[in-house]
Amino acid sequence: MSQNSTVFGMLAFALLLGGVGSYGGYKVGYDRASLEAKVELAAKDKEIADAKTAAAAAPKGDGEGGGKKDKPAFEPTDYTADTLAALVPDIGTLRGEAQTKAVYAFNNVVGACAPCVDQQYSLGKCIERAPKLLDKSLCANLPTLSRRVVRLAKQEKSPDEIRSAVDFGQPWLPLDPSTAPSLGKADAPITIIEYSDFQCPYCKKAQPNVKAVEAKYGDKVRIVFMNQPLAMHKMARPAALAAMAADKQGKFWEYHDALFSSQGLDEERLVAIAKEVGLNVPKWESDRKSTDVDAAVAADQARAEKWKITSTPTFFVNGYKIKGAQPPEAFERIIEAELADRG
Repeated sequence: MSQNSTVFGMLAFALLLGGVGSYGGYKVGYDRASLEAKVELAAKDKEIADAKTAAAAAPKGDGEGGGKKDKPAFEPTDYTADTLAALVPDIGTLRGEAQTKAVYAFNNVVGACAPCVDQQYSLGKCIERAPKLLDKSLCANLPTLSRRVVRLAKQEKSPDEIRSAVDFGQPWLPLDPSTAPSLGKADAPITIIEYSDFQCPYCKKAQPNVKAVEAKYGDKVRIVFMNQPLAMHKMARPAALAAMAADKQGKFWEYHDALFSSQGLDEERLVAIAKEVGLNVPKWESDRKSTDVDAAVAADQARAEKWKITSTPTFFVNGYKIKGAQPPEAFERIIEAELADRG
């Protein structure tokens, strides 16, 4: 079949569906949408369906699964523009193709925050459910995501562009960094929380990337450090205790940088760093053995266990997870989207 024939067939198909106001079971208010949007979204539906079919048919390797429970298949919802406008009033400001794309996104993008990540709910369903949850802080990112969908639809972005800007591929988690060592203003629009291990080579590798992001965004970014010393690293917890003892003298970040710049860690090196950064060494020695410093490290580890953070480094950029020593671009993608919608 020629390309022209294919396009003509899709146009005819979309025109027919426009008459009944839905396709694929999705009611998206086609009476106010352009024919081009219908064709584009119909093509996108076929692409998604083909990808799901291919994934289902693909053989599973011996290493896949790991005994984990499979997530239920994602089922798109069929909220209409009018239904969603009652949940997201800004949708009422959209018309035609922009509204069609926004409604499509709310029905077809997976909402990936902590309480519902195993349920594969659509973003629209998450918004509908959020007021019914006892802990509404778990869905605190939904207003921002809603504004983002509407903004991108107004800008005539494609369905793929909207999906990419809303779905960062990892669960969103609300984390309270108030008592942890931090750099930057407490009210900065972007908070980057790092769960890290001072003896982890990948954590060391990640440091230049974090500093590059910090240098680029300046006062817009706050960096927060959480201790996650892994059992496989003998000196990780002693180093964490040493750094938190340095924090009591206002020199956590100096000690932090010196730890990551070291080629190896042992007890002698921990003491040497304390001297290098100008600590009151007797006080530091006492503090690193104190119950409150031990409790601070244990509290970080308890948070990591609660949110199933098992590897280092793991970052959360305004709650969105980045795993591993990723390049600055991985952070910038989330930061740019967050700045555009949070101000």
